[in-house]
Amino acid sequence: MKIIYVKNQAIDKTRWNSTVANDPQGLPYAYSWYLDNATSGQWDALMTPDYQYVMPLPWNRKIFGIQQIYVPLLTQQLGIAGPDIPEDITINFLNSIPYKFKKIVFPLNQQIDHLHCRTKTNLVISLATDYQNIQDGYKKNLVRGIRTAAEKTRLNESRMIDDLLTFYQQTLKNHLNFSEKEWKKIHQIIHAIDQHLETICLEVRNENGQRLALGIFVITKKRIVYLMGCANAEGRKKFSSSFILDTVIKQFSGTDRLFDFEGSDIPGVYKFFKSFGSREANISIYEKDELPWLVKKVMNWKR
Repeated sequence: MKIIYVKNQAIDKTRWNSTVANDPQGLPYAYSWYLDNATSGQWDALMTPDYQYVMPLPWNRKIFGIQQIYVPLLTQQLGIAGPDIPEDITINFLNSIPYKFKKIVFPLNQQIDHLHCRTKTNLVISLATDYQNIQDGYKKNLVRGIRTAAEKTRLNESRMIDDLLTFYQQTLKNHLNFSEKEWKKIHQIIHAIDQHLETICLEVRNENGQRLALGIFVITKKRIVYLMGCANAEGRKKFSSSFILDTVIKQFSGTDRLFDFEGSDIPGVYKFFKSFGSREANISIYEKDELPWLVKKVMNWKR
């Protein structure tokens, strides 16, 4: 198999997006417009000349001007898009990454056995069956909490994306160390997704009309991605996030899709997602560090 390195401006974005759209995993992250917004247009690619297999390479020069491959904002998985991706093809692609990228942190869309890979947790639910069968996998206290939330709070769909993201930022400001520039980029990514793909933005409010929680979901042919969500203290007590997640799961039950929670390796979040009866569909993170020893020493000193 011939694998070529192509710079961004030479990529045929129409052919690229066709490959991504037809990928059986149905992930949204590798579309050219998604990458353009997540990386400010700074990504190249490895691919086969016929565009059967494509793999984006987001890069920057944040380490003393040295090129590195990194994980862009709101990008859980990348890897290779294509019709069938056995492990040997993935390894051939990884071995083809140009040597000029001295540091690599690259999320795959599959789990492989490789010296330079670590495992990242991802949890999913198959929506192929009916809602009752899916709900039978819920923890009992989760079912009770959702029922109470449906009785005592109000769930709405909202298209006020910037307002929702402001709530997200305010709610998680002590947990997410994003700069103003990064928050601006998050807004850009969400608006781009809303323009190109189907999205669902839900919120839960209490009896006084105060927002308690939000959830933003991306819908593709094969997957429902829980891209971002949060709840404030009252919302957590009132099972508001559970109410939102259950609503979307119920809406798309009986379809040939996966509900993708996007993680998590955080024990509390993992336990919460598992309470829905989810299963692990873990991915690998490819990491390689060939920075000059002096650069590594300076970086360690700065820490």
